[in-house]
Amino acid sequence: MSSYIEAYDYKMQKAGTHLIKVAIVDDNKSTVASLNEFLSYSPKTRVIFTARSGQEFLEKIKSVDTDDFPDVVIMDVNMPGLSGIEVVRHGKAIYPSIKFLMLTVFDDEETLFEAIKAGASGYLLKDERTNVIIAHIESLMEEGSVPMSPRIARKTLEMLATTSKPIVGKHVVELQDLSSREKDVLYLMVDGLEYRDIGLKLNISPHTVRKHISNIYEKLHITSKTQAIRLMQGSRASYQESTTRRNKILLVDDHQIILDSLAMMIGTIADMEVIGKISDPRDVPQFLDISPVDIMITDLSMPHMDGLTLAKLVRESHPKQKILILTVSESVEHIQQARSIGVEGYILKKANKEELSTAIRTIIGGENYYGQSLIIPVS
Repeated sequence: MSSYIEAYDYKMQKAGTHLIKVAIVDDNKSTVASLNEFLSYSPKTRVIFTARSGQEFLEKIKSVDTDDFPDVVIMDVNMPGLSGIEVVRHGKAIYPSIKFLMLTVFDDEETLFEAIKAGASGYLLKDERTNVIIAHIESLMEEGSVPMSPRIARKTLEMLATTSKPIVGKHVVELQDLSSREKDVLYLMVDGLEYRDIGLKLNISPHTVRKHISNIYEKLHITSKTQAIRLMQGSRASYQESTTRRNKILLVDDHQIILDSLAMMIGTIADMEVIGKISDPRDVPQFLDISPVDIMITDLSMPHMDGLTLAKLVRESHPKQKILILTVSESVEHIQQARSIGVEGYILKKANKEELSTAIRTIIGGENYYGQSLIIPVS
């Protein structure tokens, strides 16, 4: 028996170097205990610490060793004192590498949208089974997906569908390239059905559904369900183009859900049109060579290339390009660097639609705009 335990311990020590490190923040004692227990037993996760409030989390993380820094923080939305959204906003500014996964009972649009703007990497409801939450955590870290409860995903897509004009890429969606069965799968997927339900409806196995979806993604040159929704909007929608000129906007952010949400918000502003959404900043110069825009709106903290480095690169290749940085960082150093590069605007992601609209119009009009709540360094 002892040799078996030693072997098991050795295996866990080996696995421990690859475990996903998790912190749990929730004012509900039973929720914390339940999540802590299940995550501790999971072979792929390790709980670093728990906190019962946002303030406690911000204090505890200061004393965590670099090797034990959490990869994912499961964050309740509604807590006494600092709300989960406020904690995410602070946390992303100080610890941009952490992925915050919201876990809540709230599914209203305003809370969802504020969490996305704050920098949350996913949004799950508390009625999800614990094994589903663990699967979402693994998917977030291993595949870079955006965890969302099905009800939240449908609500997000409804928000996108009802409040913004379709964003159509350089190529029109050619559904003729899809087989009749692939079209059936696509329509059911867009309607919010899961693989198993699609299989039951079409009398095929979930494995076959996955194969069809893989073919659909390849033929339509997309990589996610959200992109499929947007493309379907473009193929189904009928609308008249405005005769007045629309200001063309490029969005750059490594989170697809933030790109879609920003596009949704900007799509409600009468004379503005998002013509590009890029998640890898290295693709920006080539895009601008082909499709000039009036303003580029970019995040600051991104893998591969941060927003300030991107701004420098764009300044060299497209010196007249107007740039607005949209970030959670209120760092005076970042603001100074942006001004020294010649970036025309810098606002926080917590800004409302009115301030975002004002910033865009001001910059396109030829003036600089640095956010109302920023501490602007004296030159």
